[in-house]
Amino acid sequence: MKNFFDLSGERIFITGAGGAIGGATARVMSELGAEIIITDLKAPTALAEELGKGARAIALDNASRKDVEAVFADVGPLDAMVDCSGYYVKGDWIDGGDDWEALLQRTIDVNVKGPVNLVRACLPAMKQRKSGRIVLTGSMAARNAGSTLAVEPAYAASKGGLHALVRYFARQVADQGIVVNGIAPGAILTPLLISANQPFATETYPMKRLGQPPEIAWPIAFLCSRGTSFMTGAVIDVNGGVAFS
Repeated sequence: MKNFFDLSGERIFITGAGGAIGGATARVMSELGAEIIITDLKAPTALAEELGKGARAIALDNASRKDVEAVFADVGPLDAMVDCSGYYVKGDWIDGGDDWEALLQRTIDVNVKGPVNLVRACLPAMKQRKSGRIVLTGSMAARNAGSTLAVEPAYAASKGGLHALVRYFARQVADQGIVVNGIAPGAILTPLLISANQPFATETYPMKRLGQPPEIAWPIAFLCSRGTSFMTGAVIDVNGGVAFS
């Protein structure tokens, strides 16, 4: 029987690979045999060298439609595209004035416009082959404004928009052999989370701890596998039981 979770020979494009979750995702996909193309604002060359096996690193700002289209034209056909990029910066949304407005704009550009740019760019080749898997990374913040009240409204709104896009894109291409799914991580122990200096009452969490990046990477790997051939439009909660959709 064919193992539909084996990614050998699959070409997978991963954004945000300079981050903890994106990097972990690239490592997991590589372990499963995939050919990896990774991007971030600064090309994650060290990670590509670590992965070996022809892994390629590219500098890319997902918010730039022109740059995204140029990259996809260059990399060629893909079996799966994973968007692990994201933007979150704390700011005073009540009294922050123009500074907060700029943060709001960048949050929307990366977390909403970015995924739209990526999906638009990867779909033509997938449609031509009548095959493809797309995974977009949302957040528990889209469900309940996050694990703490400190989550920025711009971030929560942007991830809510992304969850809606997962369902929209899934409906648009369901009859063309392409599946589109999302993942909604809870609080994951990453440098970004640590730098945000948010309080997490882990003693109240069902698992009494924060998640680890590989615990998001493995579910993403599943969503990139051919085992999801009849699964589309889903946003999977991976938050240790803190919240349920």
